[in-house]
Amino acid sequence: MHDPFLKSFFADRRIVEILIRDHVPEWADEIDFATLRQEPTELVARKTLQTRHPDMIWSAEAMGGGRVLFLIEFQRKAERLMALRTTTYTALALEGIATGPDFGPGDALPEFVYLVLYHGDSAWSSPDRVADLFQRSDPGRFRLVSWREVEGAGRPLDDITALALEVARSHGPEDMAAQVAALRLRVAELGDASLDAFVVERLETLLELRDYTEALELGGAKTMDELTERFQRGLEELVQRGARQGQATVLRRLIARRFGEATAGQVSDAVEELTGNEGIDKVTDALFECGTGDEFIERVRTA
Repeated sequence: MHDPFLKSFFADRRIVEILIRDHVPEWADEIDFATLRQEPTELVARKTLQTRHPDMIWSAEAMGGGRVLFLIEFQRKAERLMALRTTTYTALALEGIATGPDFGPGDALPEFVYLVLYHGDSAWSSPDRVADLFQRSDPGRFRLVSWREVEGAGRPLDDITALALEVARSHGPEDMAAQVAALRLRVAELGDASLDAFVVERLETLLELRDYTEALELGGAKTMDELTERFQRGLEELVQRGARQGQATVLRRLIARRFGEATAGQVSDAVEELTGNEGIDKVTDALFECGTGDEFIERVRTA
C-alpha cells in the first residue's frame, strides 16, 4: 500500500529535484536539473542472467560532463543487510552501463548516490555502509596477485601462484621451459607426491593446447622431474632441427640461383635429409665446384 503511493509521488521530476536539493546537497549545484530523467530499473547480472529491480533510478547530467545516478529504495522495515542490497543494485547498474554500446574504452563510470527512504515505526539501526557488515573484510576492494614481481612487494621467487600465472602467459618454448623448471623446484620443495602428479597433469593439458606435446614428445611424464627433463631435451632437439632446416632452406635458395629451380627441386628431398655438418659441407662444396646441374645432382646423391 505504501510503495505504490511513494513510487507515484517520486515519479515526478520536480519532487526528485527537491529530494536531491534537500538530501544530496553536495550535488545540487553540480548537476543540470533540466536533464533529470527516470531510468529503467531492470538490472540483469551478466553471468547468471538474474534480474533485480531497485525501486527507482534517476539520472542527471553533471555540469562538468558525464551523468550522476540517483538510486532510490523505499523501506517500511529496517533491514540489517540493506547496505548489501544497495551495493548489489549499484554494481549491477554500473555493470550494465560499462557493458553497454555507448560505453567506450577509457570512459568514466557515472557517479552515483543511493537513497533509502524509510517510513518505518522504529528508528533505523542497520549499517548504511557495506563495510560495516564485516569485521575484517574490505568490500569493494580486491587484492591483486600478479605474475609480475611488484617493486617493493617482496614477493619471493618461489611464489607458486605467480609461477603458475607466468606459465599460463608463456608462449615461446624457451620461455615455457624456464617457467616449468622454476615451478618444478617449488613443487619439489613442498614434498607432496600427489601435488607433483597433479601439476604434471595440468601442465601436460596446457602444453597440449599449445601444441608443445607432439613437437617436444612430452606425453606420458609421471613426475615434474621427468616432465622438465623431457621438455629440456625436446627443446634442444627442436633447436637443432630448426637449425638444420634453416641451413637446408638457405642451400636450396643458392642451388636454385646457380642451377635453376628444376635442379633445386630434384635435390630438395636429399638436402632436407642432410644430417650433420659434414653432409652440408659436401653439398656446399659441390655447389661451387660443379659446372652443370646434372653434375651437381650426381654429387648431392652421393654426398
